[in-house]
Amino acid sequence: MKNKRIANSNNALQLATEHRKNFTSWLLSAPALLWLIFFFLIPYFIVIIYSFLTADIYDVKFAFTLDAYRQSFTSAYLHTFYLSFRLALFTTLLCFLLGFPVAYYIARAKDKVKNTLLIFIIIPFWTNLIIRIFSWRIFLAYNGVLNNLLLSLGLISQPLEIMRTDFAVILVTVYVYLPYMILPLYSVLEKLDWTLLNAAMDLGANEVKSFFRITLPLSKEGIFAGGLLVFIPALGSYLIPQLVGNQRSLYLGQVITYKVKNIPRNWPMASALSLTLLLIVALFLLLIYFLYRRGKFRKQV
Repeated sequence: MKNKRIANSNNALQLATEHRKNFTSWLLSAPALLWLIFFFLIPYFIVIIYSFLTADIYDVKFAFTLDAYRQSFTSAYLHTFYLSFRLALFTTLLCFLLGFPVAYYIARAKDKVKNTLLIFIIIPFWTNLIIRIFSWRIFLAYNGVLNNLLLSLGLISQPLEIMRTDFAVILVTVYVYLPYMILPLYSVLEKLDWTLLNAAMDLGANEVKSFFRITLPLSKEGIFAGGLLVFIPALGSYLIPQLVGNQRSLYLGQVITYKVKNIPRNWPMASALSLTLLLIVALFLLLIYFLYRRGKFRKQV
């Protein structure tokens, strides 16, 4: 009887401790939750409402309609979605191809070299994004640094038209988001057990086979994280296409901005495009997460 009372009191004490921990956790996370509610959920709720209203010259008319969503799936806007997804996919792929060797080298370097290289990767964040983009404008301009250098070397006979092209947009976007791919890859590769590669080679595998069978599969979490950090912001990019792109190839961020900025304003169209993009990205992420969990479950079985 006495043991039962002791057990009951211990259970009650454990429950009280858990409730206290839960309360403390909620209390600590309350500021962040309130911030997200007021500055993310409520504005998005307003965007959802606006997407179903009727456009006016300067504002909206409170008349329910689905015109904005119907227009979102016309050929002109579908082409804009295509350009934005193409930019995001190319940027993510190029950042991976360029970033993986860099992250791999940093992960295997000595501590002193590793810290120096990481500082070089982080340095671009110390400079304002607009200044960095304008430096690329100067570098890629018709009479800019690159063309003058190529002309002086005799490699070209006349300046190249690089600025205001899709190539310039992809080039600058890769430059801006490359560190977002390198750092997650480095954080995963740095924890890798390199003796696995030595063991694979002892068993007859060459360096290429060891890379594709061991290094690459074990770094998939870094690839996934880096891919998200590059793909999502590149998809809605506005500043880079606006400053180095052309008006013939309008990306989604530009179209949304023009709908809000230019007269006549079209808030419902901008809202509908934003929500359509959000839903597409959310479905894409859910699909990737489902495939990742499915593959992980199969390995456990």
